[in-house]
Amino acid sequence: MPKFDEMNETDVREIVVRPLLSRLGYEHGTENTIRTEQSFRYAKAFLGRKNPGKDPPLVGRADYILEVASVGRWVVEVKSPSETLDQDTVEQAHTYAAHPEVAALFFMITNGRSFRLYRTSSLSAPIMAWEFADNEEIFLALCNLVGPDALRRKIELLTPDVEKPLGKGLGSRVQIIGGWFQYEDHVSNHPLMSIAVQDINGLRLPITGGEVSRASDGRLHAKLRTAKAMPMAGELSDLLEMEDGYDFYAPDELISTDQRKPTIFQNLLYTNAPAGTQMKIPGIGPIAAPFEFRFAATTAAVGFVEGDLFKGTMALDYQFAFVGMAPMIKAGLEAQFGPLPAHPQASGGGYFEVQLLVL
Repeated sequence: MPKFDEMNETDVREIVVRPLLSRLGYEHGTENTIRTEQSFRYAKAFLGRKNPGKDPPLVGRADYILEVASVGRWVVEVKSPSETLDQDTVEQAHTYAAHPEVAALFFMITNGRSFRLYRTSSLSAPIMAWEFADNEEIFLALCNLVGPDALRRKIELLTPDVEKPLGKGLGSRVQIIGGWFQYEDHVSNHPLMSIAVQDINGLRLPITGGEVSRASDGRLHAKLRTAKAMPMAGELSDLLEMEDGYDFYAPDELISTDQRKPTIFQNLLYTNAPAGTQMKIPGIGPIAAPFEFRFAATTAAVGFVEGDLFKGTMALDYQFAFVGMAPMIKAGLEAQFGPLPAHPQASGGGYFEVQLLVL
């Protein structure tokens, strides 16, 4: 049993919550990923700038967002053991879970000692409540509610209907005839990646075509073609043999026309380059990589249809791994840049407009 009286909020996250999330099947840089303290592109209750002067701002960031890419997500809000799980805590976590850029199915609050799991659609009472000592007893029930396979079963309940319209005023297939992505606010916790992201902010990437349809499992499927590879992917495209075509999926039945309840399309990319691959290191030049490089990128396009445009905000998350890096190389990098992070990552945001051919 953890010594809760000696623990703070960070201890609860790392000693209690993170092992539980890992056991449920969530890990950084996978299809079932963990996002920590993610900021929102628009830190208000609605997507878009409805009334920035009056819309109440969000305070803080969600501690954990657990996501099964293109399927669904849920939120965990962590408090210290000395804090009680009161209604303010419930409402704070609900604010993150219900935000249009998250649209979580569930949220959980915990102070390490106690746990409460809620449906985002109902704050009247938790659907599960237990104490730390009961973790083993309730684990299977929890897994059946918020484990990755449980969230995927939501997709299986959708009845495929390839002839069904994609949304109000849209047919069952819609051509994409143009548009753009505007990239902003890219940062990284790794010194080498920090160099790579410097030229991304402010970049506008043209969309040259594509199509939106319904996949065989019922999800919305957007296939995009771009004039060149996406940022970060663009820097690594030759190395990782990427193409300039991207598949985005959303679990929604229809594409939203309501900016308060937008559709979230996601693209997920995994790839790697083995040791010895010729690669260009920003600020260093071309070298034969002395280690394996792994790369995972998730792009979430959060938007709604207005006229012939699908528009909104986007969030990008890049996770890296340098596998088999020799201690001498790591020591040299740390001597130059300082301690290297255990989980290298980069993130950014931006805006987009996708022009649809609406007949």
